[in-house]
Amino acid sequence: EGFIEGDNGEPTYAIRQTEIAGAVDLANANKHFDLHLENFGPYRVSYTDNGRHLLLGGKRGHVAALDWQTKKLLCEINVMETVRDVSWLHTENLYAVAQRHYTYVYDNQGTELHCVKQLHEIRRLEFLPRHFLLVGSSSTGWLHWLDVSIGKMVASFPTRMGSLDVMCQNPANAIIHTGHDSGTVCLWSPNVKEPLVKMLAHQASIRGINVDQTGKYMVTTGLDRKCRVWDVRMYKQLHSFSLPFGLSHVAISQRLAVACAIGNTVQIFKDMHIGVCNEPYIANRCGGPVSSLAFVPYEDVLGVGHANGFTSMLVPGSGEANVDAVRANPYETKKQRREREVKQLLDKLQSDLIGLDPRDIARVNEDLLERQMEERKKILYVRPVQIQYTPKHKMRGRGTGFQKVCW
Repeated sequence: EGFIEGDNGEPTYAIRQTEIAGAVDLANANKHFDLHLENFGPYRVSYTDNGRHLLLGGKRGHVAALDWQTKKLLCEINVMETVRDVSWLHTENLYAVAQRHYTYVYDNQGTELHCVKQLHEIRRLEFLPRHFLLVGSSSTGWLHWLDVSIGKMVASFPTRMGSLDVMCQNPANAIIHTGHDSGTVCLWSPNVKEPLVKMLAHQASIRGINVDQTGKYMVTTGLDRKCRVWDVRMYKQLHSFSLPFGLSHVAISQRLAVACAIGNTVQIFKDMHIGVCNEPYIANRCGGPVSSLAFVPYEDVLGVGHANGFTSMLVPGSGEANVDAVRANPYETKKQRREREVKQLLDKLQSDLIGLDPRDIARVNEDLLERQMEERKKILYVRPVQIQYTPKHKMRGRGTGFQKVCW
C-alpha cells in the first residue's frame, strides 16, 4: 500500500529521512529539504488544495509563498509586525495573513490588497473553499466568517470560551471545530450562535485538533499526554493512546496517517483509527520546537514549521495516489486555473446550508410541505366570491364625448 517496512524486524521509526531520500527516485528525493530561517520563526504552514504551492508565515513578520516542488519563489515580504497565522484562499494568487491587530489579504506578488479590520486579534485562520468563507478565531473568543467573494461578513459572534488558539475545519461539512483549555471540543456553524455540539475530550487543555477529509474521524491531543481518536458521526471515542510527553499539534493525511508534534520531534502513526498502533511509523527531529504541521495533498510529504525554519519530510504511503484533476490539478495551466475559479464561483454554496449533516440539502422539508398542504386544503373549503356584473346600455344621442371640430 505504499508504506515502508524494516528489514529483519527493524523498526521503521529508526529509518532516517536521508535513508528514505536515498532509496527513492530523484524527483521524490528532492521533496525532502530544510529551510533554515532562524531569525523569524516559529513558522506557520499552509498548502493549496492541489498541493502545489506552499505558504510560510514567521512570527516575526516574514511571509513567503513558493512552488515548493520547483523551489520557485513567488514572493517574499516582511510585514514588520507579528504574524500569527497564514492561509491560502481559493487560488494561489491570494492569501490571508493574520497579523498583530488586523488580517490582511495579499496577492502572489506580495502586494497588499485589503485590510480586514473586522478580523481583529486573530489567532487562527481557516478557509472553506466550497463556500468562499474565511474563518478567523480571535484571542478575545470571537469567531468570524468572511465571504471573500463579495467582501461581506456573514457571521460574527462571541463563543465565551476564552482565547481560541486551537481550531480546524471539517472538510466534509464545513463545520468549525475548536479546542479549549477546559478540555472540551465545540462544533460551530455560522447560522447558530451556540455550539452545535459540545463534548468533553480531555481532562486537560487541548493543544491540537484535526479532522480527516471524509469527516469521519477526529484526532485530539492534550496536555494529559493522550492522543484520542473520535468518531465524528456518533461523537464517540474509538481509541486512546498514551505518549511520553504532552502533545502540541496534530495532522491527518488523506490515507489516515496521523502526525503528532512532541517538542522538537515529529512522530507519524499509521492505523491509529483502527487501534492497532503500538509504535511510531516514522519519527524525525527538527531544528526547533514544532509550531505547525500540514500534510501535502496527493503527495507523501509532511510540511513541518518550527522555530528555526521549515522541514519537508517524506512519509511514504500517506498521500492519495489518484489525483482528482477536476477538483484539484497540481499541473494545471493558467487557463485551467481561470476556468476552475469561475466554476468554483458558479458552484459556490451559501453559508445557510452549513450544518452537521450535509445530506440534509437533498432531503424534503416535511414541515414546510405539511404547511403548504394545509393551506391548499383550506382553499377548497372557502366559499367562492360571486361576481355580479350589471351591463351598462349606451344611450343614443349627441353626448358621445367626442366632438368634431371644424375650422
